[in-house]
Amino acid sequence: MKMKFHLGKRNLPRHLHSSHQASGMTQAVALVDERYLKWLAGQHGSAPLQLQRHNLMPVLTDLLRQSAPDAQLLRAYLFCEQQVLELCDDVVVRSVPPHAVDDGLGLVRSLGLELNQFAQHGGAGLVLIVSDDERLIPYIDEAQWRGLKVALVSDEGGLDMPKLMTEAPSWARMLLQADRRLALGAPAWEALTVPGAVLQSSRPVAFQPPAAQHERDADSSESYFSNAAPSDDWLEQVRQVIQSWWTEETSDARLDLQEEMQNSQGVPPETDRHLLLRVRRELARTLSFQEKKAMRELIRATVLAPSPAQELPVAG
Repeated sequence: MKMKFHLGKRNLPRHLHSSHQASGMTQAVALVDERYLKWLAGQHGSAPLQLQRHNLMPVLTDLLRQSAPDAQLLRAYLFCEQQVLELCDDVVVRSVPPHAVDDGLGLVRSLGLELNQFAQHGGAGLVLIVSDDERLIPYIDEAQWRGLKVALVSDEGGLDMPKLMTEAPSWARMLLQADRRLALGAPAWEALTVPGAVLQSSRPVAFQPPAAQHERDADSSESYFSNAAPSDDWLEQVRQVIQSWWTEETSDARLDLQEEMQNSQGVPPETDRHLLLRVRRELARTLSFQEKKAMRELIRATVLAPSPAQELPVAG
């Protein structure tokens, strides 16, 4: 009896985004590093922070609707270090080792593999990535070579390239690699950080050159890109926070930081995040770009200052 189908024949997978592109729609998914999302949310919400995971899909859907109306968000993949007991529609949880265990390598591999799976097997034509880990760049590059579009999602403070190339070069390199750059506005952060908050639709901030960005921010006295120099009182208050942190560090940690900063510019990302959070909690507000720059200068001055032993005169 002649078989109607060949058992050994393998049908090629039909890419979901291919059929939707024919009807004018592009399927999209989001890959979210929860640790990074919490850090960003901490810059906009009040402590203690409780991330409202159930609002993640509405926030990202609204962001995509405003920036890419021809795209439809299928689901979000949330990469979490802690156990998640919430049931959120269209949110798939991926467990990764704590950052302190493997320096985030498990997250990079897991998120990167997920990205390459979509690039190789279809299912999406656009991927939103919420992460600032520079080690994802090779995965992003590979996915783009396979025809996938990649958009990076951050807050409004992550889009001024000239300043970022000096202050946060690794994040600047990721922005240069992406096809699109999207920023979540104040209503989105409120929905993600305030219990019971309902998202109010808002238009995201697209990338703008510095001149246009300055003109847009000129109307706000608390603008992130305010050019106002920090006051002496502010500097003293932040200096005390940094000095308190430096005193708490072990001697080995101090030596490691001193060696790392002597051979590089800026502040290591982990140290930067930790102190941004401490300063923000001390001031009970977010910092402007100029304040963040001044804070990093104070950190470097504190870490690289000669120790008392180094200042002792050499006996003649």
